[in-house]
Parts: sequence; C-alpha cells; structure tokens
Amino acid sequence: MKVEKMKSISPEKIEVSIIGAGRMGTGIAQVFSQKGMNVCLVDISDEALERAREKIEEGFESLRKKGILESFQASEAKQRVFTTSSYEEACLGKNLKLVIESAEEDEETKKMIFSELQRLCPEGVILCSTTSSLDVESFTREINRSEGIIWMHFFFPANESRAVEYAGSSQVSLEDLERGEDYLKLAGKEPVRLQKFRRGGSTWIICSALMLEATRMLDDGFDVLSIEEAGKEAFELPFGFLRLMEKSGIFHSVVTMNSFSGSSNPSDQIFKTYENFFTPSQSCRRKLVEYEKSQDESKLFWLSEEVEGRKSEDFMLVEILKQRFLAVSFMTACEVVNAGVARMRDVDRLCQLALSFKEGPFSLMNRMGIRKAMEIVTERMELSHRREINFPIPEILIAQVQKNEPWPI
Repeated sequence: MKVEKMKSISPEKIEVSIIGAGRMGTGIAQVFSQKGMNVCLVDISDEALERAREKIEEGFESLRKKGILESFQASEAKQRVFTTSSYEEACLGKNLKLVIESAEEDEETKKMIFSELQRLCPEGVILCSTTSSLDVESFTREINRSEGIIWMHFFFPANESRAVEYAGSSQVSLEDLERGEDYLKLAGKEPVRLQKFRRGGSTWIICSALMLEATRMLDDGFDVLSIEEAGKEAFELPFGFLRLMEKSGIFHSVVTMNSFSGSSNPSDQIFKTYENFFTPSQSCRRKLVEYEKSQDESKLFWLSEEVEGRKSEDFMLVEILKQRFLAVSFMTACEVVNAGVARMRDVDRLCQLALSFKEGPFSLMNRMGIRKAMEIVTERMELSHRREINFPIPEILIAQVQKNEPWPI
C-alpha cells in the first residue's frame, strides 16, 4: 500500500531516488533535497516512511534554528522530498539521474532491490549502493547492465558529514564514476575516490577496528571513562569510540564486524588478511542479545547518564589505552594502502573528514616517528596473539621501518 506523499510534486520530476528509509537513507534524502534536487525516498514499510518524514522535518527545523536555512528554504527543501512504497514511482521519472540503494545489510534484500532497479530504470541512470560491509559484486553479479554499479559510502550522520568515499564495481566506466562524483559535489559533499572497490572501503575498516578495540577494552575490565578519554586523546576527538558506536548504531556496527570476520568465503580478501581480527567481542555479543530481546536499537548504549560530562582521573591508564587505539589505527591504515584500496593522503583526509581526527594516521606516525609507531603496533600484535586473535602487520609498514624514513605524504 502506498503511503501519503510528503509533497505535491509528481513522480515524473524526481531526479534522485533513495531506496531504504533508515537513518542513512533519510539523511541522504535530506542532503540532496537541501541542495535543490527533487528526491524520492522509498521503503516497503509505511512505518519507516512515517519515521523518515518526521526525521526530515526535524532535520530541516534544526537547520532553520541554527540559521543555516531561512524558513522558506527549509519549507521548499521539505517539499522536494517525495515518499512512496512503489519502485515504479521511484524509477519512472524522465528526469531521474541517480538511484542510491541504502537498505539493510542483507545480501538477498539487496539482490532483490537491484533486480527491480535493473527492470525499471532507463539506461543512463546511475545505480549506487551504500553498503558498508557487503561485497557489491556479490549482489549485482547477475545484473546485465553495461553501466555497472557505483559504491558510495556516506558517513553518519549523512546530512552533516561532508565525507563520502566511493569506487566502481568491475563494469563501471570512468565517465560514470565522474558523473557520480559530480552528483556528490552537487550535494555539497567532499568525495574521495578509492583506487579500487573492496567491501568496507578504507575508513570504515579503520573505524570498525577502533570501535571493536574499545569494546575489547571493556572485556579486559577497563572502565568506560578511561576508554572514552583514551580515544578522544589519541585523535583529539569530541567523543570516544563507544559513543561513536552509539551514534552510528551499535547493532549495525556489530553486524559489520561479523561480516568482516566471517569465514564463509575463505577467498575473501578481508578474511584472508585479518582472519579473526574483527570477531566481535564478548561485550558486542551481549549487545546483540539485548537487541534480539528488544528489537529497538535506540535502547542499546554503552554510556550511562551517570558518566556524562565526567573524565577519567587515571592518567596512566588513559595513556596505555591511547597507545592501543593508535596501534590499531596505524595497522588498519597501512593495510588498506597495502591492499591497494586507497592512497596514504586519501586515508588521512578521510579520517579527518569522516572521523574528525585532527591528524590522519600517516601524519600521526610521521610526527611520532616511524620506529616508535612500529613499536606500539608490535606491542598490540603481541597482546592479540596471546589471546589467539590475528593482528596483521602490513608489509609497507615493515618496509618503512627498515628505511627509517617518514611516510611520503
């Protein structure tokens, strides 16, 4: 059943369609409509669309109160969003240029969506996926479409973060990649093209590893305040990685970790490199049990009201945990470069744009000294190995230490 539309424009005027009205899809819809484009937001759930409309209303009202948009601009932007449960309505417009899939992280669901998009979308419409943990090739392999698929990874919250990393599936032409980049720029984003697609991209690999490290610290018995303080100090952040997990969604974050550590496909490059490194911690597994009972991700959190505004007073412990966070960021940053996924300067830039690091991992290693960076990475590797957890040290890091030179960034 179709839901009541958010506005009066006809589907024929739609320029960008977004499939999936979750927190990410809703944020992306707001971004494009705010920049003057007519947007269609699609979901099979009436309830999801109703929540999306409310979130979009709240988002534009917040921008109005902050003085970023005038009242008439917020009103016009809201009117450019069209909501429907009909794929036909989302794809029939002669002005349609871009369709972005932002559905749940389930391969079969995504296969069904792209099958529908292939059937309905005219040639020339750019098809994209925002998956953070799945292989785009795996759910688009059967699509007979010469343009291929573009992977666009927005960062949460999509309506605020400027960063988007993107890459093409095996069939994508350079022309379509450039067209996709143009639309991201029109939406006010700062897109960074990766050298090749690999699930997880570059920054989400680093971010997931850091959030996992925070939960492993919980398993080790360290207190929340010290863990959060260490994360903030390591990268000069406004909040730590437990809070970041809450903001981006604990359930979604743990699903990502599970996907990266899955051994169902032994030839998968992430599993071949990391093996069990991304296996969710005991603390994460307990959160999954909580979610199964409540089915409400908003009830999952690490930080209680009692710790709000407080700081750890154990400065020595904070310094120890800070070194662990740095070691994980150095290892994963080097790994994505070693794998040919991204260039060093792009990894640094994305960590600054998407994760709010004051300095990227390679800049941090240069400031610290490459030998000191290797020392803390080695210490973290030894701790992992004592617990039978893999902690790969990339070849490029070993080679750079042998040169004893800073990274050429």
